[in-house]
Order: sequence, then C-alpha cells, then structure tokens
Amino acid sequence: MSEVETTLESESQPATAPATETEPEKDNQAPAETEPATGPQPETSQEAKPAAGPQPKAPAGDPAPARVHGLAGGTIVAGSVQKKTVHEVELDLGGGRIGVISQRYWGDDPAADLTRECVLGEVVNAAVLVREDHKGRIVLSRLWAIQQIAWVTIARASAADEPVTGTITAVIKGGLLCDVGVRGFIPTSLIDVEPVGNLRALVGREVKCKVVEADQASGKLVLSRKAVIRAERRKAAQQFLEEMAVGDEHTGRVVDIQDFGAFVDINGIRGLVHTTELAWKWVQNPGEVVSVGDEVRVRVKTLQKPKQRVGLTMKLTPDPLSELEVGGLVKGRVTRLVDYGAFVALNDDVEGLVHITEMSEYRVYHPEEVVLPGEEVWVKVLAVDQKRRRVELSISQAIAG
Repeated sequence: MSEVETTLESESQPATAPATETEPEKDNQAPAETEPATGPQPETSQEAKPAAGPQPKAPAGDPAPARVHGLAGGTIVAGSVQKKTVHEVELDLGGGRIGVISQRYWGDDPAADLTRECVLGEVVNAAVLVREDHKGRIVLSRLWAIQQIAWVTIARASAADEPVTGTITAVIKGGLLCDVGVRGFIPTSLIDVEPVGNLRALVGREVKCKVVEADQASGKLVLSRKAVIRAERRKAAQQFLEEMAVGDEHTGRVVDIQDFGAFVDINGIRGLVHTTELAWKWVQNPGEVVSVGDEVRVRVKTLQKPKQRVGLTMKLTPDPLSELEVGGLVKGRVTRLVDYGAFVALNDDVEGLVHITEMSEYRVYHPEEVVLPGEEVWVKVLAVDQKRRRVELSISQAIAG
C-alpha cells in the first residue's frame, strides 16, 4: 500500500494536548509519553515536516527522537487495518512501516472493544506519537488525528462563515454538548429561533451549527444552531417571495400589532394587514380583531418584491355592502352614540349611521332621547357608498313604513 501522510494547516497556533492525552500512564510495552498538541499542523505534503508546538517528553536518560521512521510527531497518516484485537489495531502505513493504535488512543471510550470499531482493510487516519512500542511499531493516536482535523475544519468554517456538522451528545446546564470532532457547547439561547421545550429530544440528532467562538488553546468551542436555522429560513423565505403573486391566498400567523394594522408572518415573509383591511366593518383598534399568535387566512393585495413589502387583506368574502338594498328595512343593534346620531350594526361586518335628524319625527337634541347602546331597532337603508364605506340609515322612516 502506498503511504499517505498529511499534516494540517500551519496558520493555526499550536495548543497544549487535551487532558485525556497528557501524560498517559506507563504500560509494559513502552515508556510513558506526553501526546503533542492538538493544534492544526502544516498543509498536506509528501515530505513530512516537524510538528508545530512542543515535542513529547521522554523519560530521563532516554530522550525521544524528533522523528520516528522518518515521520515527525503530529503527522497525520492513513493506514489500512491489517490486524485487530480487543485492545489494539495494527495499521499498514506502507513502505514497510507498521503503526499501532491502542484503546486509549482510539476514541472517547478507553475501554472500547476495537474488534467492533473497524474492519480489516479499512483505511484509518491517525496522528504519529514520536515513539515505537516494544515490537518496533509506530505508536499512533486516532483520537488526536480526529481532533486536529476537526480544529482545522472549524477554523476554515469560521473564516468562511460556513456551518460545521456535529451530533448532539448531552444536555447540560445552560445548553447542549455537540460533538464536531471536538466537544462544542451550544448555549440555550442559540439552539433554535424559538424556545425548545424538550432539549433531550435533540440528543443523538445530527445538526449543523455556525462557529461563534473557537479557542484551540483552551479547548473552548461555542456553536450556534440558531444561526443556521435562521439562515435557512431567510433563504426559503426569499424563494417564497419570488414565487408570490398578487391574489394568492395564504395562512399566516400574527406576529405583531401596531396602531395602523397587524403584521402577519407567511413562511418567513412579513406582510402588513392595514387596519382598513382587517374586516369589512370599521375597525378602530386592530386588537379588536386579532391577537399575536392568531392563525389567519390572508390574500396578497399589493407586492413590492425589490423592497420586500407585502400588503395583505383579511377581507376574503364578498363586500357585504353589495348585498344591501337601498329602501329596504333591516333590523340592527345600536353600537355607539355620537353627538350627531347613532351607529347601528346590521351584521358583523356592516355598520351604518342614523343621523340625529332621522331618529324621530320630532326634533331630537340628544341621541339617547331615542335609543341606547345595545338596543335593537328597525332601520331603513337610505344610501350605500361602497367606496367611502358609508351606509346611511333612518329610524323614523322605518317606523313610518
């Protein structure tokens, strides 16, 4: 098999080795070593270069060489699995070189059964530890290689403002742990754009996150799943806006209420339902018709795609004023009194004015002399102005027949 040796980017700064790799216990096969830093190393090359950062320490009186079999410490090599036992995996690195990965250097579980972790012939990446075991095999660390590669991936993703992919491993105080090759932390406020009720439901799920903070020297990695979700929604919303057309009907959710109307979210696009478009009847306060969180049906009335402005209407039924017949008698309910007359609701969507001169055959000085709010009365339709949304009514002419 041909040799594959890779080293990682030189632009990253070296860091101290992870706590799990520092000063491993002595065993019967080789003296204890301190595993080199997990920081990214120089770019991939055929000729191995010395690893950046401090070199591993050797026992007193027996200094470790800077290279082993021509490979510098920290070099990432790829080898095929040629032998495996519960406690170790042997790799063919090519060129007659043999490497070995023990349980402690395989992964997060130092007691893993390695016969179940790989198959014969599988290609495995591992980092060179600058020493040999008693059989002359190069001691390797798959865990360290994973961490080095992960930190380089994280650095590149952060620089390019691209997401990294990882798996949620646990729920802890203040957020979630996410494995992206190294352990990252997702604060509760950066998990989703909306509050998540059950965080444990996310454990085991593969997610994409943006890098918020990455410090290899301290091993600190802060991630944001919320940023990815928000970016995806913005992209989907932009596509939805491009496909939107005047006259389309959609179901949306009321997200904000102002004096002039209500904002409705439709698949990430916010549109305004002006107060005059909330209902056919006269609306003084939008809160009378809708509340934040309400699901409503709307129609696109106006559309300015370059400015991302969408005008909506909730008037989806035919204009009820078109059904009123001038001269007809209708029963209604007095809703409010004003100095110049009384307003009478003919139904949920139509309200008309009975002028004070049309309240009785005799002269009326105050509307309450004739009617009170809530009282039901018969009225005659005198005029209907659909454009100005005005209906003129008469109580006196209704009584006169």
